[in-house]
Amino acid sequence: MFKTAGFILILIMLGSSGIVLAEGDRDNNGVPDADILSDSGTYEGESNRDDTIIFPTSSDTWDLKYYPYWWNLDDSVFGNHTLSENDANLAEITIMLTTNTLVSGGHCDIDFRIDGNTVGSFQITEGDGLGPIIESFSFAPLPAGSHELRYYSTNTVAPGCGSIVWNVIGSNSVVFSVFSSLDDSTWGLIKSAF
Repeated sequence: MFKTAGFILILIMLGSSGIVLAEGDRDNNGVPDADILSDSGTYEGESNRDDTIIFPTSSDTWDLKYYPYWWNLDDSVFGNHTLSENDANLAEITIMLTTNTLVSGGHCDIDFRIDGNTVGSFQITEGDGLGPIIESFSFAPLPAGSHELRYYSTNTVAPGCGSIVWNVIGSNSVVFSVFSSLDDSTWGLIKSAF
């Protein structure tokens, strides 16, 4: 009761003093657009451990039964791409679509393959919209050099349940990185503190 009454008293005092917070006043000094902005910095990751490959694009090989629509078993896109990072063992994929007409019950089941080996599988549904669709997969360390990357459909969407069309203008990516057990245990210690 006392806390509520005290809070109300503070609001009344602020209101009667004529203090009005200006819109766009991020530093709360009462002067709009006079904020002193400092560079809060950005996390750039460990650039020596991250390798971003733009895939797939229109330059890759699209093997679709009804191009550009993706809805059949065995539809795939693949291409050879150069990995500069040695011993990469983690990939984060980001997929953007230009069309998603999937309806309830319709889904595309897709494998992500490196050099013919499936390293992870995921599903695209109507709920994914146009993306971004983000997934992460770990695998045995890869040597630097050329590797075939491939997305491969493992199902046929049920009749009348739609299809997808991938964005091919460079908005899809695979970020390869080196993830060590030291990273894992450190993150585990941080998570256990909360």
